[in-house]
Amino acid sequence: MTVMDTALRESLKSLRLSGMLETLDGRLAQAHGGELGHLDFLQVLCQDEITHRETVAFQRRLQRAEFEQQVTLEEFDFTASSKLPAARIRDLGALRWLHAGESVMPGRSRPLHQDQPDPRRTRWRPRGPHLGETDP
Repeated sequence: MTVMDTALRESLKSLRLSGMLETLDGRLAQAHGGELGHLDFLQVLCQDEITHRETVAFQRRLQRAEFEQQVTLEEFDFTASSKLPAARIRDLGALRWLHAGESVMPGRSRPLHQDQPDPRRTRWRPRGPHLGETDP
């Protein structure tokens, strides 16, 4: 380990970038091997940190939820009931509908868009002269 590597590790510790610190050796090997350029190296390290933080946050939420048992969709027994639409549930679990901005609610005909709020969820706002508006 070089002086620069030691200084970098100390900086990552000081900045609390443990996700980068955990993957630093592998990423340095990729960079030295010519697999990663300077910007790619930095981008991959940043993504490592983001992934680490998301994983830690998810684990923390799971722990706070105090579930009696943790079960994933892959472990779920669809044979327990013949009425369960296994293919539909797996499709919903893939979250393609979310990325496409579609609704999974019955009777919902138009896609959901972040720039267009759902009219059923908007708050009623009083209007009138008391709010600086004039009467017609």
